Amino acid sequence: MIGLDRLMKIKGVVAAGQFSEDGKVLRQVGELPEDLMESAELCVNQNHTCHDFLSSLNGRSSRDYGSLVGWTVWGSKYSVVTVGNTRVFIETQRGDYNQLMVDLIGSEATGPRISNY
Repeated sequence: MIGLDRLMKIKGVVAAGQFSEDGKVLRQVGELPEDLMESAELCVNQNHTCHDFLSSLNGRSSRDYGSLVGWTVWGSKYSVVTVGNTRVFIETQRGDYNQLMVDLIGSEATGPRISNY
């Protein structure tokens, strides 16, 4: 995982942040209203929900999907991409999702990171 400042340079990214396992904001950068930047607790809850879904899928399928790495919610204006404890808010229509995924998944962590579920 790369630093938040570098994530902000990806086309379409408007904000990014890291959160703890109990939903506290560790660091955030960008231009979103405070109520959206304080969405860390929602992300923690969604991590647990996605983990449960993936566990059920693994249990019912002959295919092994492995453990949860992250999730994405696509909105018509903005989307949220979360990997580990890092969440990125990106303009849905303008975002460079390929670069975002390479940077979120393909590099080593630079800050606090929770374990994969």
